[in-house]
Amino acid sequence: MVAMAALLAATPCIAAELPSLGDAPPAITLPNLSGKTIELTDFSGKNTIITFFASWSKSCQAELINLQELKDELGASLEVYAISFDKRSKALAEYTEKNNLSLNFLIDKKLTSLNKYAILIIPTTFCINPEGKIDRIFVDYDENVKQALSDWLK
Repeated sequence: MVAMAALLAATPCIAAELPSLGDAPPAITLPNLSGKTIELTDFSGKNTIITFFASWSKSCQAELINLQELKDELGASLEVYAISFDKRSKALAEYTEKNNLSLNFLIDKKLTSLNKYAILIIPTTFCINPEGKIDRIFVDYDENVKQALSDWLK
């Protein structure tokens, strides 16, 4: 009886399957900086990077600058979605404008993507290949991740 009660109490804590290499990334529906709802459901066709960040994080700031440089260099062959956990959309919009960032910014004020993508540390970055499968996952950002992202795209 005690074992059954313990099992029932633990059941709601069992997490959904986490995204892994070779999986299709979970679908996300979030607003962009203009308030338009964007549905990310099909990632096939080109290399895509999804990064989860907050604008106040120094490592996130460095990664966003690098992702903007990669996007500028590769143009239409690369899609970048930057999903922000910032609580204030206006502050995020000001940050992106001040730093000349033109990536696809989405806002997750309710943190709904945390569980879908098992985000524990920001930035966390998912590289999705043209077949629509997760090819690489990077947690945090430093010079090694910068080089690995560049290598993955070439």
